Amino acid sequence: MALTRQAVLDEAIRTLDAYGFADLSMRKLAGALEVQPSALYWHFANKQSLLAAIAESMLGQVAAPDPRLDWDGQVRSWAHGLRAALSSHRDGAELVASVLSMRAEGVDPTRGLVAILHRAGLRAPDARAAAAGVLHFVMGHAVDEQGHAQMQAFGVASAGPGVAPDDPDQRFAYGLELLVDGIRSRLT
Repeated sequence: MALTRQAVLDEAIRTLDAYGFADLSMRKLAGALEVQPSALYWHFANKQSLLAAIAESMLGQVAAPDPRLDWDGQVRSWAHGLRAALSSHRDGAELVASVLSMRAEGVDPTRGLVAILHRAGLRAPDARAAAAGVLHFVMGHAVDEQGHAQMQAFGVASAGPGVAPDDPDQRFAYGLELLVDGIRSRLT
């Protein structure tokens, strides 16, 4: 079987899900594919480009919000979709956050959200800033949620009450509503 870019990407995601972001290495990936690490560089110039491709794959799972919804329903739909996509893979939020911090070309999960906010009445720079705020909220929540779950699995974090409300779904929905309310107050 020929080694393809998609085969490398698929195995990288399986390796991420099995071992986590910290243990996702080109060497481990090459071993799983039964090739030399140098063979991977034919398809991905470096590990950063592989990580960007994984992030794009995860972000591609976020469905465009239903355009029949009001702007605020579209924002909620986008945010919940992003959270679900990040949570669908072990350390997904951490991986995507690292790629976003690289400012990898072509990886911009907020493009559609900016358009929604601009159509709602925000000026273009404000729509970009508001979309970034929503993105950072979702990313931070997902990183914390996945990190806490890992710490619980390792036995170093309690499952007890945290920030009220202690249900992560309720906490997420409440924080998102605060952001939506703040955006609403800025609409022209």
